[in-house]
Amino acid sequence: MILTRCMLRRVTGAMITAVALLASLLASAAQDKLAPATDLRADAKRVTSGVPLIVLVSLPGCPHCEVVRRSHLLPLLNDRTAAPKPLIRQVEMNGQEILRDFGGQAITHGEFVSRFKVRIAPVVMFFDANGEMIAGPLVGSMIPDFYGAYFDAALAEARSRLPATRP
Repeated sequence: MILTRCMLRRVTGAMITAVALLASLLASAAQDKLAPATDLRADAKRVTSGVPLIVLVSLPGCPHCEVVRRSHLLPLLNDRTAAPKPLIRQVEMNGQEILRDFGGQAITHGEFVSRFKVRIAPVVMFFDANGEMIAGPLVGSMIPDFYGAYFDAALAEARSRLPATRP
């Protein structure tokens, strides 16, 4: 009987460890992607002082898009010291996925991209609570050595254009 209890404790401990490891891996994987844009109107309502809505227009398989995503947007999203958390959404340039635009109309990702006259990827745009662009878009990957500075400047500009408090 003692041996059975000891074995049961070990098996239970191993199962708890496995579940914790799996949960940790799943949490890491969830932070490895940007959420696709599905309802920009609802997202814009979550814009607060200092936190614009950031939209990445990308193409599947685009290496420049991947660099912007992994080097700038995901680190910003995963920054545990950032409070409140940034709102970042991804739109596929030729995507047929449906999203609600800032006015509540159902359109495809591709139609959203056309409205903003985006012709190359990646493009990073910054929006306020009304769906207005509040900083110049970052078009292309620019000069890689300086992209971080351009990104930081555009984010700072967007943050400065948001009201201190929302009505």
